Amino acid sequence: MKFVKYESKKDFLNENLEILLKEEAKNELMLGIVLEHNDEKVNKWFLGRIENDNEVKIIFLADDDKQGLLYYCPTGCISIEEIEFLTDNIIDLNINLNQIFGDKKCSSIIAESYSKKTQKTIVENSMVYTLALKKLKQEHFLEENEKLIKLNSENADMGKMSQIVKDIHTDISGVEACSDEEALRIANIYFKKGLFILTDINEKNIFCHAVTVRKQINGCTIGAVISPKEFRGKGYGKKCIYALSKKLLEDGYSYIALHVLSTNEAAKSVYEKVGFEFVEETERFVFNK
Repeated sequence: MKFVKYESKKDFLNENLEILLKEEAKNELMLGIVLEHNDEKVNKWFLGRIENDNEVKIIFLADDDKQGLLYYCPTGCISIEEIEFLTDNIIDLNINLNQIFGDKKCSSIIAESYSKKTQKTIVENSMVYTLALKKLKQEHFLEENEKLIKLNSENADMGKMSQIVKDIHTDISGVEACSDEEALRIANIYFKKGLFILTDINEKNIFCHAVTVRKQINGCTIGAVISPKEFRGKGYGKKCIYALSKKLLEDGYSYIALHVLSTNEAAKSVYEKVGFEFVEETERFVFNK
């Protein structure tokens, strides 16, 4: 077996981009975060791959933001020996992982191997579906009094956006609302990435919003698809996803990707009605720090 460690974003992409593009929707997270960040930042990450019998078995990275290992298995199958080889090299290089994220078939084995060798405890795990859309399935037209618009810090009501971010934070995490400063910080991240809202014709109400969280070579990933509580259960999420997906396809993207928790069957059903199809099930493991 051969362990390859890359010293730069350029070297990593030169050797692995063609492989990653063969299943681009599966690799939207890895491609998206590498392409999004500048060379100087990515060059500080842990970038590498493992080869065995003249085959690329694992391509991986660990970023410095979340200290998470993100990986892809081009052959769809890796052995216990290859996993042990991976975790041994991570430990030898003093890479401290807080989480592992990847294909469900391998994540638990990698996490257990790393946990056993470092004495770190697995404190959380969750399973996520990756879905992708190439063609719209059902039409979900907007009413005459509805429209989808892209917001920025100049045309947005920052007070309203701040409150929505607070509500979402509380709703998702189940904890107290974040501070005004944190809410504005998150809102500005949304603006930078691309924040779209489904609103009424006079732009007084936000029925649903979605963010273009990552862009790849041929596709775009959307996230943060949430309606304020008073507008839930009225079909606005489906309309927002449909309208935004239609726009992105018309803009030239060949596919749209998104993630949904495997336990959220209701959201998965909504996305499938629009045209999203199952790509893979991934599993995330979080360790104690």
